Amino acid sequence: MPRVPEWRDEPEQVWITCQEMRDLPQLDEFLVLFKVNGEQFTSFVPKRFVDHDKMAIRGAIIAEFNGDLLIDIPAETLTSGPRILVPRSQIENVLTYA
Repeated sequence: MPRVPEWRDEPEQVWITCQEMRDLPQLDEFLVLFKVNGEQFTSFVPKRFVDHDKMAIRGAIIAEFNGDLLIDIPAETLTSGPRILVPRSQIENVLTYA
């Protein structure tokens, strides 16, 4: 049976935990690295979407797939564009609700 997304009328704001952040002052961005389900993602994120103290970037839950969450992030990753899928088993490790 194909998985059909349940789109949310109102996206829910979350923080995505990062393993590494590097300030890029000349670009007004951070280079961030985060992992979801063992896969590493890299992105250049505008500073206004980064909480350096929390080591996290802002995201928004836009849909649910059988308990997995589709998250919009504020910049494209180098491998998957501006959205990531967080499996249900990884939600507590990856996300903090805003």
